[in-house]
Amino acid sequence: MALAFAGPLSRFFARDAADAARLRVGVEAWCEDLRASVADKLKAQLVWDEGSAVACTAELGDAGWMALRLFAFYAERSELELPDTVPPLLELDAQWRAAADGKFGKSRFGHLLACRVWLPGDFPVTLKAPLPDGETAEIGSVDVLAGQLRRLNEQTFAADVAAVASWSTLPAPPGGDLLDAARRGYAGLWAAVAAAVRARVPVIVREV
Repeated sequence: MALAFAGPLSRFFARDAADAARLRVGVEAWCEDLRASVADKLKAQLVWDEGSAVACTAELGDAGWMALRLFAFYAERSELELPDTVPPLLELDAQWRAAADGKFGKSRFGHLLACRVWLPGDFPVTLKAPLPDGETAEIGSVDVLAGQLRRLNEQTFAADVAAVASWSTLPAPPGGDLLDAARRGYAGLWAAVAAAVRARVPVIVREV
């Protein structure tokens, strides 16, 4: 199961509200360190309120996160045949593995494919950095991710808001239908991203 969370990172990493308040100082220090490591133009964008009350969690299904990324990967490769089912691991797909080695640098959906953390702002680059819990992750832009999800929908699903919302109950088991699982993943991630854009907070995907 994968979950997409939109809100302060201190809330994401905390066990409860009291723990979030305790972690906030550490996360804000992490934010300062991250800003200090990037160019001034990007630094000005990496600002959000770690005290925000926003906390939106959306389920992407058991294999929805994996299916969504694989679907987006094949959506811009018309010369390749889209798999019918969700593979046990993305790395088992040879085409995916080759592109991943290059961090999807030539993809129109690079922030969706390469990242699992997105911070407020509109910047084209992705950053590889340790998160507040010490785990290293590829970090992208919430605004760029929102644009890439819109583009993916326009070029493939062509679904309206109501249709996207209805996908949140679709089955997304490993080894199941790739298209349904991708729709489930899209619905969950889009819900989190939309909340993050409105509130200007990060988005992070966790696989549990």
